[in-house]
Amino acid sequence: MKFNIKTSVILFLFSVLGLNCFSQSIEGKIIDSETKEELSYVNIGILNSTIGTITNENGLFKLDYNEHSENLEVRITMIGYKSETYSINKLQNKNNQIELEKEVFELNEVVVKYNGTLRKIGTMKPNPNAGVCGWGGTKFGKGHELGLEIDLGEKPVKIENLNLKLHKQSFETSMFRLHLRQIENKLPGKELLTENIFFDITRMKGWEIIDLSKYNVVASGKVVLTIEWIKVSKAIEERLVKMNGSKQGTPVVLFKTNKKIGTFFIRRGSEAPWKTEKGNSPVFYITIKG
Repeated sequence: MKFNIKTSVILFLFSVLGLNCFSQSIEGKIIDSETKEELSYVNIGILNSTIGTITNENGLFKLDYNEHSENLEVRITMIGYKSETYSINKLQNKNNQIELEKEVFELNEVVVKYNGTLRKIGTMKPNPNAGVCGWGGTKFGKGHELGLEIDLGEKPVKIENLNLKLHKQSFETSMFRLHLRQIENKLPGKELLTENIFFDITRMKGWEIIDLSKYNVVASGKVVLTIEWIKVSKAIEERLVKMNGSKQGTPVVLFKTNKKIGTFFIRRGSEAPWKTEKGNSPVFYITIKG
């Protein structure tokens, strides 16, 4: 299926056929500049393109790219660290070792007033025949995001949990990273989280509830909340989905949507342009104090 945000089914589909247009690659390891420890799940992407990847558990990466893209720039990002940008020509060495410096945050004390009642904000119900959104396949999804706009109100609130309405999930486990960003010029801007929040989805369908209370996430105003595809493990045969008339089943992670409310945000790589659609959103909501 071709990517089209206006279809009733919004999917990232990843196929090995995509390798045919790649002829070169850069490789390396990303480490913490102070501790020298390997950094897992760092984003590496070519600016303004869908070409990107993330480091593995040992900080290693391999980025395939088109031979006509040698003058482009590669941006390396991770929550909690200062980003770095390099000419792709400077990374031709197969043994690149890149150090990221931790970012120091000056956090002002914020008082959240709590009256004993939790509130829900976001898209809480799918509407009939709205379709689904998510990912299909097992490769080339690294760094891809989808989510929605959430209005937290003028006063600071503390996010207690994230609720995701699954249509179907084919894997034993799928792993995601949470993002929360300011809105700048109607698009996601500055990251508001100061630490990486990873979570696993294991259920096949229904509500997945992610406890965020221990992270002390406090914010206000209109924000964009997205989840980023990190990795999946062990596709379960009976959970595969046959798509577009194919006799072969495809492993998927699909969420319910509501095509009557909200604003949908999606991008196909950590440095890819954002796409938006008003009057549509994944069925994600948060529970807050304040």
